[in-house]
Amino acid sequence: MGNIVGIIPARGGSVGVPLKNIKNLNGKPLIYYTIQSAVESNCLDRIIVSTDHDEIAAISKSLGAEVPFKRPADISEDVDTEYVLQHAVNYLEDEDSYDIDAVVLLQPTSPFRKPDTISKCVELYKMNEDADSVVSVNNVEGNRPEWMLNLGDDYKVNPYNTPFMNGGKPVIKLAARQSFPTLYKQNGIVYVTKKDLLMSQTLVIGPNSYA
Repeated sequence: MGNIVGIIPARGGSVGVPLKNIKNLNGKPLIYYTIQSAVESNCLDRIIVSTDHDEIAAISKSLGAEVPFKRPADISEDVDTEYVLQHAVNYLEDEDSYDIDAVVLLQPTSPFRKPDTISKCVELYKMNEDADSVVSVNNVEGNRPEWMLNLGDDYKVNPYNTPFMNGGKPVIKLAARQSFPTLYKQNGIVYVTKKDLLMSQTLVIGPNSYA
């Protein structure tokens, strides 16, 4: 098996909060918490920060991450994260001749992840030979999809994802949450992706994903 590389995307621009990735959070720059958890997970062969901003790069290096390149402008705007990961993989393979098996996406905007969450996701990936990805999840609570509605142009309400039928047509029922099966949602904390899936299909979560 090749190397497992942690990649932390941290561009300088943001529509909502410029330089949000180094904003102060309890006395530390936001990105500190992601780099620290990555280091303490002890399961990543390299920890790479992909950024287009010199200050973010300097802070990341001081915290123990590598910043081997400056992210190009064309993938420093509002683009899919998959392209940012692909660029990092291409750089490491082309410039460092580095053998990569999988990448671990760690977003700075999830600062409260625990190191063992990263290590457990990586271990789950290694344990399952058919795995092309692993994603961290939470239980769905509160607004269930079975309760959601579509609203037509004429303001007519239609059930969005109801399991209930009446006369062959979907109907809306005020069913209790306990009557529904357990569902899970991505929590954005950890994504482990096999390099081949990322590079050939531009996907982070594949058809053989575990959680």
